[in-house]
Amino acid sequence: MTPHKIAYNFTATLSLFPTENGGRKKPVYNHYRPSFAFSTLQHFSGEISFINREELKPGETATAVVKLLPSRHIRQNLKSGDSFTILEGDKIVGTGVIQRIEQENKIAITH
Repeated sequence: MTPHKIAYNFTATLSLFPTENGGRKKPVYNHYRPSFAFSTLQHFSGEISFINREELKPGETATAVVKLLPSRHIRQNLKSGDSFTILEGDKIVGTGVIQRIEQENKIAITH
């Protein structure tokens, strides 16, 4: 079996925590690159692009496309309805729920 990494692109509903509840003080913009955790202790890097808007302020909710960078450790069965946390370092700044998996890529690891 060839080892591989998996990359996901999916549409999700994202919510940033209000500043008074430990969230960010400033909004985030398209191409924001936080980390994501899917009910594990591992964090995965990715990028957020909002749909029909340029920014998301603390306390707001929006729909966005999330592109996760390839990883050999990410779950291979992400699906609609799965929830995740949005992190900056070890600080949780928001949450999200996958609405639709747009693309799942398996990339062979060459030695």
